[in-house]
Amino acid sequence: MSLRARSRPRRLTAAAGLMGALAALVWVSNGEAGESRCWIDKGALVASAAFGDIAGDFLIDLSAPTSMLHVTPAQTNGLVGATARRDLVIAGRRLADVDMAIVDLDARTAPFDTVINGVLGIDVLGRFTIEIDPDPCRIRLSLRRPGPPRGGVRLPVREVGGRPLAPAVVTDGTRVRAGLFAIDTADWVTTVAGARLSRTPSAGDAPVRLRAVEFAGRLFEQVPAAVVPQGLGGAPDAVGMALWSRWRLVLDIRDGWLDVAPLDPG
Repeated sequence: MSLRARSRPRRLTAAAGLMGALAALVWVSNGEAGESRCWIDKGALVASAAFGDIAGDFLIDLSAPTSMLHVTPAQTNGLVGATARRDLVIAGRRLADVDMAIVDLDARTAPFDTVINGVLGIDVLGRFTIEIDPDPCRIRLSLRRPGPPRGGVRLPVREVGGRPLAPAVVTDGTRVRAGLFAIDTADWVTTVAGARLSRTPSAGDAPVRLRAVEFAGRLFEQVPAAVVPQGLGGAPDAVGMALWSRWRLVLDIRDGWLDVAPLDPG
């Protein structure tokens, strides 16, 4: 499945990644919103962060209930075992004594143009109100409730298994599935669990696409999609960055809502 996404144009060395991460660490007071530059690489949302001495690029995944540190940078920095505890700095926020699982992420991170040090999930990001503006790409973390974005729609959010889920409807043109979908900002495609392809794809076939996805009162056609077995890893259906990259997002898990405003109001 090919991903039509904006990619970061150059491969960073470890030193360049460290400098980029340090440049992003701007301190803020508790009452302000911390902000960091982000970008979309291989269809996933990426931002700079620092976990202890490990500074560089991390996937930002609002569908991940727990944060993960890639085993390679962990071992390079002398971290062994199942978990590691360090201070985490992201978007100008310092969080003390954050636990991260040490996981082999090679299969997930190999295609990226930069070295991906890990995944920041909702256990960390959900402590704040999360604002994501894809164009120009910025992620903001605030302890205050910001005002709704102009032209926005507020949707209810339900937390299941540590993941925030929002309502959406998908169809393949024949069947319709309405329900709650994870907010997957680390994958380009919309994932539908337990579905079947109408035929087995062969070499040279076009990527799998849904006939349509309806979200926040808007209809999106021919959406890139993936089919996974039912209940794989306990993961629910998920809407991917192919749709989220078209919206400004404000997520407050504590109060249970998601504000979305289209980049294109037409």
